[in-house]
Amino acid sequence: MKNPIIKISLCLVCSISVVVVLFAISREKTHKDNGFYRLFPPHPVTRAKAIDLKFNSYYFAGSDNSRVYLSNVTAPLHLLSVNLPNLDTTHIRLSVEDQSSTEFRQGTRVTVLSPYFYIADGIAPWLMRGTLGKWSARRFMYDTAYFNRAVPIGPKSFVLKTMSSQTRQRILAKATDISPYVKLVPGLLEKQIDGIFCTDGKLYYNKDLAQVVYVYDYRNQFIVMDTTLNLLFRGNTIDTTTRVKIKTASLYSGKTKQLAAPPFLVNKTCATSGDYLFVHSNLMAKNENVETFRNTVVIDVYHLKNNTYEFSFYIQPYKNYKLSHFYVADNYLVAIHGQYLVVYNMHLDSFRKDRSVLAQNERERSSMLKHILSR
Repeated sequence: MKNPIIKISLCLVCSISVVVVLFAISREKTHKDNGFYRLFPPHPVTRAKAIDLKFNSYYFAGSDNSRVYLSNVTAPLHLLSVNLPNLDTTHIRLSVEDQSSTEFRQGTRVTVLSPYFYIADGIAPWLMRGTLGKWSARRFMYDTAYFNRAVPIGPKSFVLKTMSSQTRQRILAKATDISPYVKLVPGLLEKQIDGIFCTDGKLYYNKDLAQVVYVYDYRNQFIVMDTTLNLLFRGNTIDTTTRVKIKTASLYSGKTKQLAAPPFLVNKTCATSGDYLFVHSNLMAKNENVETFRNTVVIDVYHLKNNTYEFSFYIQPYKNYKLSHFYVADNYLVAIHGQYLVVYNMHLDSFRKDRSVLAQNERERSSMLKHILSR
């Protein structure tokens, strides 16, 4: 009788030991291995309403109070004002001073930062500004610096993503109406391969925090700066791609560089609002289902004040179109799915509560593991 009891007891102890060891290994891998895990609160965003934009060439220009503005890459002087959350729309025709001598291209971008709207072209180059409601713009400050992207951060100040004429590498700069007008800020973008494609990324302005955010395309890092481009901190997305995975080739005796193979994209489109940075990640976590990841879009949420990862949620396709771009205003996430504009309610209070519950559960599991191991 004793032998079966002893065998059962040994099997039970071994089983518990295996579970404890596997749990410990899994926790170690979460922090040290190449795998990563996502936290999914049980209360995701909910779709509220959608409208047909008729065209798939719209992009988000900005917001003002309860309205979000969309511009169109094929019609730069067309602006669409959309009321949230009912999605009532107003079509606006922008006018510019001396339009006959101004060339507009698909790279021309409209940005809204209340109480103004801005039109920028980095190839020409030129910058224009107009007042919301009046919809007429004119050139208004020093604008002879070439740039890839210009993001307004004040009535007469922009953050530029541009190229250094000395190093021929990508760099961030601030443009104002005060001499010397454009101030290059070296050292913010960290070179890994060529200083051009390896530092490519997306530039955003968080008006609520008065912070500039730059999210790298091909590595797990973002940069947070104040409005004078002083570095506040470097944050990391939860994936483990610390090094860019790209191949470049030189053309015309090394004067021009281009990608020699499709790049490994880590972070796709992003948005920032309030205390948060929202990142559409291109990488699947260990605790995700392959089919779910392929068929949906996952958004990772980071707290900019705490420099922490908070949680993730999925955005389902709409009429078989996956999310391509999105914008966050207050408690609304507005997304473009093909030719459709969809507004989602974000239950941020629920997210915070669920995050607290998840954190508490994690502390309890850790405590239980320590208790078992100490026995």
